[in-house]
Amino acid sequence: MKTLLALLDKLSIRSKLTVIITGISLVVLFSLFVVSVLTQRSMLREALKHEVQILAQDLSRNCSPALVFDDRQAAGETLGTLQSKPQVAFGSIVTVDGGLFAKYQRGPDLERSDKLRLDLPAGAKSEAFFVGDFLKVSQPILFNNEQIGTLNICAGLDRIQQVLLRYVTLGLIGLAGAALLAWLLALWLQGLISRPIENLAATMLTVSSEQDYSRRVAMERSDELGTLVENFNEMLNQIQVRDADLQEKQKRLNYLAHHDPLTGLANRLLFDDRLQHALANARRKSNKVALLFIDLDRFKNINDSLGHKTGDVILQAVADRLASAIRAGDTLARLGGDEFVVVSEQAVDYQGITMLAQKVQQILVPPVQVGSQELFVSGSIGVSVFPEDGENVESLMQCADVAMYQAKELGRNNYQFFTSGMTERAQESLLMENKLRKALDNRELLIHYQPQVDMASGAIIGMEALLRWQHPVMGLVSPGKFIPLAEETGLILPIGKWVLQEACNQAMLWQKAGYPDWTMAVNISPKQFWQADLLDTIEEVLAKTGFDPALLELEITESAIMQDAEKAIDAMYRIRERGIKLAIDDFGTGYSSLSCLRRFPLSKLKIDRSFTNDILHSDDRGAIAEGIMALARTLKLDVIAEGVEEAAQMEFLLAKGCTEGQGFYLGRPMPPEGLVDYYLHKVANKGEVPDASYTVWAGVGG
Repeated sequence: MKTLLALLDKLSIRSKLTVIITGISLVVLFSLFVVSVLTQRSMLREALKHEVQILAQDLSRNCSPALVFDDRQAAGETLGTLQSKPQVAFGSIVTVDGGLFAKYQRGPDLERSDKLRLDLPAGAKSEAFFVGDFLKVSQPILFNNEQIGTLNICAGLDRIQQVLLRYVTLGLIGLAGAALLAWLLALWLQGLISRPIENLAATMLTVSSEQDYSRRVAMERSDELGTLVENFNEMLNQIQVRDADLQEKQKRLNYLAHHDPLTGLANRLLFDDRLQHALANARRKSNKVALLFIDLDRFKNINDSLGHKTGDVILQAVADRLASAIRAGDTLARLGGDEFVVVSEQAVDYQGITMLAQKVQQILVPPVQVGSQELFVSGSIGVSVFPEDGENVESLMQCADVAMYQAKELGRNNYQFFTSGMTERAQESLLMENKLRKALDNRELLIHYQPQVDMASGAIIGMEALLRWQHPVMGLVSPGKFIPLAEETGLILPIGKWVLQEACNQAMLWQKAGYPDWTMAVNISPKQFWQADLLDTIEEVLAKTGFDPALLELEITESAIMQDAEKAIDAMYRIRERGIKLAIDDFGTGYSSLSCLRRFPLSKLKIDRSFTNDILHSDDRGAIAEGIMALARTLKLDVIAEGVEEAAQMEFLLAKGCTEGQGFYLGRPMPPEGLVDYYLHKVANKGEVPDASYTVWAGVGG
């Protein structure tokens, strides 16, 4: 049975259905055939039995006189009539006491006849039963309703068997025909079930192999197969929708993997691939490839002050402008933040590369309109060229990056081609940055204080805290060398906080020592000014040191506050509400408008040293200085002149109404102990400026 099931399991559904339908049909037909044969056999036997019983009844009546008169011959003749009945094999008349009175037998088979005779009873009633291949019938012989003997007849079943044999033969022939018909019918019937399933399976195989979810099984049925096909088609429809959605998402992911989501430009991954291909093409054709590294100037200040949304608008506008500047076939990518790169395979010589760099620089000049504001954006561009500056992506990028930083050091808003000397400067800058990072922890930073003097009386009215770096090997490092680096790297934030705290601490020490309550002026860098937690930092320092906020003066550059005048005004008012003074440092070098200046909550203007230095030799410079003083008087602001280095300059300023000054002539930057000596000397000499012996404390700047 298991073998049969295993063989059946290997067949196709079509074959299985054919075998099952045909097998069931054959079983049913064969069962009906067997029942029919058995019924026919039973009917033939009953017919023979009935016939022999009728015959026995007739003969028993005819044999009665012969038995009464003991006429054996007559009895034998009567039994001889059985000769006409071919099915009768034997007949006998038995007396009541069991004696054989007469007999009839067909053929010479005496042995069998004797056996039949002996087996036949002399019963008192009519009996009929089958024994082996014979039908035995016993019929009482009556005379005057009394039994005088028994008639026994034995009929063979040969004719029945012959009839049954013919019946079975014909039945088997009919069964074979029925089986053939059942097989043909099974082929047709199974097709009603198997064909839809085969179509379904074929469609599934096609969908699986070709991944084509647009295929459908065509079938209109209302039965379970129809439901199956309908659900299968619906499943394919859902898969197709999901697959289409997945493909769309994969395309989107692939796009996002290779493009900047904000600007739609190529990202670093796609840029690297494009540059690799460009370099491969250039090697085959012996061409040049130009790489332009563009970094937006002061973009972080705009982003921090105006918010990321404004920054995003600017980045999108810059991307659009740069895209319009490059030629077809060039690659424009955004590496992140405010960094863009252009790969050009069409700039065949340095003249063409220069023209491309100039075009990129010029296209950034027009202001970007963000709401009601016009914001100016420029870019520092570093250029490297294959194969002169590098043979691979990494070296070209490094060279372009170095050239870009050189452009920033040269004042921003320009382009620079890479030269071998730039690498050395870049390494020096990196080394300087590493040393500066350690300077704060190693206590290498210190503060010198430059007096701010009432030039009319010579009295010290305040001082400015100036940062100095005393390196153990390099010595005293120029602020002009390390402060821009600190601003660029973000180190200015922890350093600026340290300067503010040290200056306030020192002022408190002087107060406790009995010295006058001098105003302490501290420079705030643009990066510091635009920090959201600036006021929190100031209040933390004042709380720790106990310094009076009315004696603290924060100096802010004109260019820093003009990046976003409205936001700057708000920040400045919050500082002024704490009683802290505000001064504009290097006034006259920026581009603040009078309308904005009137709204700033300022305490003082500082005339830039560039005007003070030439005040005696340039009528224009003198006129500008006088204009600043007049403006300060109009706005009711104090004014102080930086860079006073000669007595004649001081006299000129006093004559024009400027009484406060700061510079080498009035006092160089000096450490705390030097300032105390300076003060004591002035007190002893009634306000006179100390002689040159007090310049030993001079640092760089003033």
